[in-house]
Amino acid sequence: MQDEEYMRQLSLGIDTAFDALVFRYHKPLFGYIYRLLQDEKLAEDVVQETFLKIYQQGKKGFVPDQFKPWMYKIATNTCKDYWRKPASRLEYVTDQDIEKTGQVHHIIDHQLERQWMVESLNQLSLDYRTVLYLRFYQDFKYSEIALALDLSINTVKTRIARGLKKLENILVTDERKGVGGSE
Repeated sequence: MQDEEYMRQLSLGIDTAFDALVFRYHKPLFGYIYRLLQDEKLAEDVVQETFLKIYQQGKKGFVPDQFKPWMYKIATNTCKDYWRKPASRLEYVTDQDIEKTGQVHHIIDHQLERQWMVESLNQLSLDYRTVLYLRFYQDFKYSEIALALDLSINTVKTRIARGLKKLENILVTDERKGVGGSE
């Protein structure tokens, strides 16, 4: 069944339709939000808040033309609300905190490279990071990203191109410094 049909059913009072949406999208939505916020508990809270907003809209009878981009738009806006709070930046875990817990020790090269990539992505502004995560981690098409972020397709293309260029510069700079990657 299509996601939009589940929303129609929800608007008719069939709550099991909402359960199907949560089952289908909880894991990928959590992954996306976690990559943006880098905080497991906060990501789970944002996922819950996103699904609550979807449920409320469905109960009001709203059925989006395309569910998936609409859902990611809600999630992205909820993340942006979090980043607007000044205290949120103080909660970010530092590399020293990770090393103190011993999580960095004895990790295979692939995991180190992945961590290096995620850390590099996290150096980008939220605008660039969001489009890159949606494109390369969530496998969204440009048109879906445009819908999810309420942008034109040209703006999406520009942000992806510029974001990739900035990411390349970060990776090259880190490599010159001897940071990241397997050695």
